[in-house]
Amino acid sequence: NSLREASNKMSNNENMSEDQKWELLTRSEKLGEVLLKRGKLTLQQLEDLIREQERTESPLGELILAKGWMTRQELLAALDLQHKTDQAIIDSLTEMIQRNNEPT
Repeated sequence: NSLREASNKMSNNENMSEDQKWELLTRSEKLGEVLLKRGKLTLQQLEDLIREQERTESPLGELILAKGWMTRQELLAALDLQHKTDQAIIDSLTEMIQRNNEPT
């Protein structure tokens, strides 16, 4: 999904440099983004967490647990999903590189 979204953003913005396109394609989803997309946090909650995180320098997950907004199990599931998303991006890019390096 993230790779498809990045690709759509790139095609909608023809003026992006190659570096900007690469950054968009390879950027990992942050935990807050994962939780927001999955409906586990509201935008207001995420904004509040980010402000508190900037002030306290505490990890986002710790703040969520301290507020009781998620259980440890739910947080671990979200972190697992975040990791799987990152791995899917790596796998897709690796496959793309391998295809481009195949003799024609």
